[in-house]
Amino acid sequence: MSGALLAAACSGSDSADSPNATEAPATAAEADPDSSEPADTSDTAAQSTEPDEPAPLEDADQLTSEGEGNADLASLEPVAGGEITFGLTNDGTGFDTTGAIAPGSIRVITALNDSLVGLDANANWQPNLAESLTPNDDFTSWTITMRQGLLFHDGEPVDGEAVRANLQAFKDSPIVGFAMAQITTITAVDELSVRLDLSAPWASLPYGLVGQPGWMVSPSTIGTNETFTGTGPFMLESWTPGDGARVVRNPNYWRADEGLPYLDAINFKFLVDLTVKRQAFEAGDVQGYISPGDEDIVDFLEDDETDVWIGTAGANEYLWLLNTTAPPFDDLRVRQAMAHAIDKQFIIDTFRSGLTIPANGPLNPSDRWYTENNYPQFDPAAAQALVDEYEAEVGPIEFELSIEPNASVIEVAEVMMSFLTDVGIDGKIKEIGQGQSALTAIQDDFQAFSWFQFGSPDPDGEYPFFHSSGGFLNWTNLVSADIDAGLDAGRQNIDEAARKAGYAQFLQALGDEVPMIWVDHLNGVEAVVTLPELHGIGTPGLLPDGSASLAMTNGNFFAWPGVWIEQ
Repeated sequence: MSGALLAAACSGSDSADSPNATEAPATAAEADPDSSEPADTSDTAAQSTEPDEPAPLEDADQLTSEGEGNADLASLEPVAGGEITFGLTNDGTGFDTTGAIAPGSIRVITALNDSLVGLDANANWQPNLAESLTPNDDFTSWTITMRQGLLFHDGEPVDGEAVRANLQAFKDSPIVGFAMAQITTITAVDELSVRLDLSAPWASLPYGLVGQPGWMVSPSTIGTNETFTGTGPFMLESWTPGDGARVVRNPNYWRADEGLPYLDAINFKFLVDLTVKRQAFEAGDVQGYISPGDEDIVDFLEDDETDVWIGTAGANEYLWLLNTTAPPFDDLRVRQAMAHAIDKQFIIDTFRSGLTIPANGPLNPSDRWYTENNYPQFDPAAAQALVDEYEAEVGPIEFELSIEPNASVIEVAEVMMSFLTDVGIDGKIKEIGQGQSALTAIQDDFQAFSWFQFGSPDPDGEYPFFHSSGGFLNWTNLVSADIDAGLDAGRQNIDEAARKAGYAQFLQALGDEVPMIWVDHLNGVEAVVTLPELHGIGTPGLLPDGSASLAMTNGNFFAWPGVWIEQ
């Protein structure tokens, strides 16, 4: 499950201004600091290597300009206290962990909660809120053991029964429960342990507990939307839809003996417009913000008074979902024609300042699991031939593109529409409400959808969004035996070669079937802009065992406990 299962998975995601989105969720994967050692057998399943070929602007320290962000960090001691105001792109719509969570909400939740599982500096899973996750010999059962003494924000214990209640509620959800369809029973076996029994082997299951399925809330609040009573470093003091939220230090945080969190409070401010975000930053009204425009990134890279952080561990993709069960996209020729018609490099050069790379699927070329596929490339003549063939048999090609009200994303969509017009495809933009993307997609109330998602550190995180068993989460409704077989192989095997062969089969089938129109991998434009005095954003934190955590996932998701500001 890719981070916040639905948060990043929508057209209005926080990465939307980068040209996210989780969206997971998010993503698009979001990760918090993590913990001790997994079972001995987990290392093979969870291994992650450094990218073979970095995307534009990436480097090992996740800095985007020489000398920024890391100057004399070794000599600086974190300072406790103070509060900051931080700019977000999208509004929140509530905090129900068993439903579709909007990007603005998930950004706040990252400060309110720690997941059962986190990611280390190599993007391998590690226990976090949980003390251990142990599989049986064939990965058809996992036992999760919690740490002693954990408390929710309301003082209730984070015990085996609380974990069971959260996981069961997620599994029973008609909206997101398909992501746990392979789990047959969830049993609290003792005070601190829960056993998950499965219908088939699931070697990479812990990755699915990094995000939304792994968020634990006090049992009496499960399913509530107005508040979030979690386990994290901060507690929700207030939330004002359309404006923002304020979170304050949790005095009973389970890592308080490490001095965490450092900040007293964070004020999240929803700032949709790119210009408004930058003006607020330059005026000192916010000390940092996510999803700067590509021009902001280019400008701030040259500014010694501003730090720009870009994560290397995954990034969302910009794409259009196509509803393959609704005309005209129930015909493969139309989907292929659209892919051939759109000049992705023109979009990248025009709207991303050349900072991103073209996408042919959900895995970046720098990903160890990536393989080439036969996704249709820019070829207007081939597009025209397919359009002519379809129109001779069926008639004109007309469709609506659903999209949330975001001026910069709509501008990109309009240019893409112009490419389609050139080959005789008539598309119109249909604006939907802010934060309504996931619900609209779940209801299948669309023909095409402007979308940001994916970038999970492990491809198994994308399973429910492409596998035919994904139900509502199989956004495009495509049923493909090859896609299913490839994803199943990747999920059930711990052998790396077998997993890679499975994901190659998945990617090839995805390129052949064209259920999405892929544009670009957003490495290079998913970023965080901060004052130099604000620390801990783009640098690794520490896991409970003292080792380094992954600094950022999906471009600009990071953990809040280690963030501090010079006083």
